[in-house]
Amino acid sequence: MSDAEISFARLIALSDDATPGEFLLSGREHTIGRSPLCDIVISRSNISRIHARIVREGPRYLIHDSGSANGTFINGQPISGPHLLNNHDGIGLGAPGDLLRFLDPDPTVVTSSRLRLDDRTQTFFLGSQSLSLPPNQFRLLSHLYRHLGDLCTREACAEAVWGRDYDPGMDAEALDKAVSGLRSALRRIEDDAAGLLQTRRGMGYVLMTTISTE
Repeated sequence: MSDAEISFARLIALSDDATPGEFLLSGREHTIGRSPLCDIVISRSNISRIHARIVREGPRYLIHDSGSANGTFINGQPISGPHLLNNHDGIGLGAPGDLLRFLDPDPTVVTSSRLRLDDRTQTFFLGSQSLSLPPNQFRLLSHLYRHLGDLCTREACAEAVWGRDYDPGMDAEALDKAVSGLRSALRRIEDDAAGLLQTRRGMGYVLMTTISTE
């Protein structure tokens, strides 16, 4: 889908501390924080200089906490990874109270192919079905999920799985097996769901927001 075909979402300020009062999310990525260099500036001491970012992927918008000290909240609940924004979601920064409202003139229904993580049980779901994963695959998927839509290098994936620097001689085959096993687990629930995990040859992996084929 081209930019010309997308009806862009907006952020509406719910506090006088947030400027501008209305912001069109027409770019690929926008920043929110205390810094005057951010697209949406919120002048509060409990908000980090670059607190969060909103990334547009086709018609969808994902909000990422940028490692802030006091967290990012959606409708009063803290997020622990990329969060898909829905029409009328309230966004809190540094505290649960809503400072911004997300408005999407053409909201996209999330399909059953979407992955989600239940923070309470630390269980991944593909649609309505839970994924049963061994520890290595769970740690790999958790790392990819935290960087949803971003390229994750093999080195970063290995560090997330084994908690140490990547050793090509020791880890290359094991990492390949973890990736292959994760794809198989996704495929067992939906035939084409393995397409959620994309390989970037010579670079690493990207966990997509929608099913795609390589």
